[in-house]
Amino acid sequence: MNTILVIIGLVVLGAGGVWVGTKYFGLFSDKDKDGIPDEVEDTAKEVKRRAKRVKEELKDVVEAAKDVADQAGDIAGAVKGKPRKGRKPRAKKSTK
Repeated sequence: MNTILVIIGLVVLGAGGVWVGTKYFGLFSDKDKDGIPDEVEDTAKEVKRRAKRVKEELKDVVEAAKDVADQAGDIAGAVKGKPRKGRKPRAKKSTK
C-alpha cells in the first residue's frame, strides 16, 4: 500500500514540475498554452499512429494464422494418401 502511495506521489510531483516549468519558467515549448508541452503532444500523436498500425498488422497475422490452422489438417490427409483439397490445377493449352 505504501509503495502505491509513493508511486502516485512521484507522478503528481513530476506533473507539478512540468506544469510549473511550462507556466512560469518557459522551460518547455507550449505554443497553444494548454499546459502540455508540445513535445509530449507530438509524441502522443506518434504513439497513437503506431498503435493503429500495430493493430492492423495483428489483424493480418490473426487471419494468416487461421489459414495455417485450416491447412494443417490437410497435411494429415496427405500423409494418409487422400487427394489434395486445394484449388484444381489449370488445364494446359495445347500448342498447334
